[in-house]
Amino acid sequence: MATEPTQPRTAVEGRALAIRAQADSVRAVLTTPAMTQQLRAALPRHLTPERLVRLVMTSVQQSPKLLECDRQSLFAAIMTCAQLGLEPILGRAYLVPFRDKVQFIAGYKGLIDLAVNSGEVTKVFANIVYAADEFEYEYGVNERLFHKPSEAEDRGEITHVYALAWFKRGGPPYFEVMLRREVDAIRDRSQGWQAYKAAKIKENPWHTDYPQMARKTGIRRISNYLPLDVQKAIALSDAHDLGRHGHIDAQGDLVIEQLPAIDGSAPQPAPLTRLDAFAAEGDAPPEEPFELSMDDLLEKAGALLAVLPSQKAKKDAMAAAFEVSTWKEAQALPREKLEHGLALLQRARQESDDQAEAHRQAMAQNEEKAGVPRGISPQEPAPGSQGSLL
Repeated sequence: MATEPTQPRTAVEGRALAIRAQADSVRAVLTTPAMTQQLRAALPRHLTPERLVRLVMTSVQQSPKLLECDRQSLFAAIMTCAQLGLEPILGRAYLVPFRDKVQFIAGYKGLIDLAVNSGEVTKVFANIVYAADEFEYEYGVNERLFHKPSEAEDRGEITHVYALAWFKRGGPPYFEVMLRREVDAIRDRSQGWQAYKAAKIKENPWHTDYPQMARKTGIRRISNYLPLDVQKAIALSDAHDLGRHGHIDAQGDLVIEQLPAIDGSAPQPAPLTRLDAFAAEGDAPPEEPFELSMDDLLEKAGALLAVLPSQKAKKDAMAAAFEVSTWKEAQALPREKLEHGLALLQRARQESDDQAEAHRQAMAQNEEKAGVPRGISPQEPAPGSQGSLL
């Protein structure tokens, strides 16, 4: 004899059943043949649709608020995981509910994985410096970075953050150092942090996980020199900080949309950043282009010189671009000369990158024929491996 379905005895049980029903509906969509085919087409070979769905459902169980968000934004965030090949687990990526939308956010470990798995970068490393540590760095032609952590029980306050990237083409690592106040300035511009400070939300990673967020900020600072997938992931983080929702669609394109401000007011136009280059590629440039300061021009030139493999290569590049032999002479150049030399350096860098990309594609084809997993050369360390810098 048929029995009546058991009714929930408490409001808690009723909510649990509702959450389970919503989760089952999400799982049903994710496991349809059409969605499975889309995910498989986007995913790298090391990650299967079945595993990604399991990890997503674990995230949903840990954060039921994801089920209260716009369902299409949830599926878009999952597709972003697939396009980048990042699992929403162990600090590699997060599915974050934010104002009725689900936002994909790459963790700093995920950014490192993206860089190394590209085959262009052998290692990315970010670290924090405390007041009691020994720390020295210098930019320019003779760049150097030295960090010896203190063994004291109390190392004091955080003073600096730095990030380094080693490239497969060889040469010294490229690095950037940020002062604590620079990191905090970026944090203070985040709408999530502003909402937390105004007690509009209960928690924020800048409050609960400041060291991890600081490391991620260091990697974001060097992102212009890292592969495109890293830049896309960082662009999504930048969009989130500016109160904009973004995802990567099934074609691999970055899509950025504007959300209302947290206080409900109309959204304000965001400043022109590299997000606009991704979200509106091909649009006409602004009528009044932003003019870089002399310090910015020198910083860009110094960064381009820093990645060259030897001191001789740096001096030769300075001579060709600026017609000088020392960095001190380059710093004294007039704006017009500095801009012209910077353009020459950028052109040379682009040509070098194009050659490296062609070589990488050829190597990838050879590795695929030989059955080597994508992005891992037999001579290279496994993704995520790190060493110390002393």
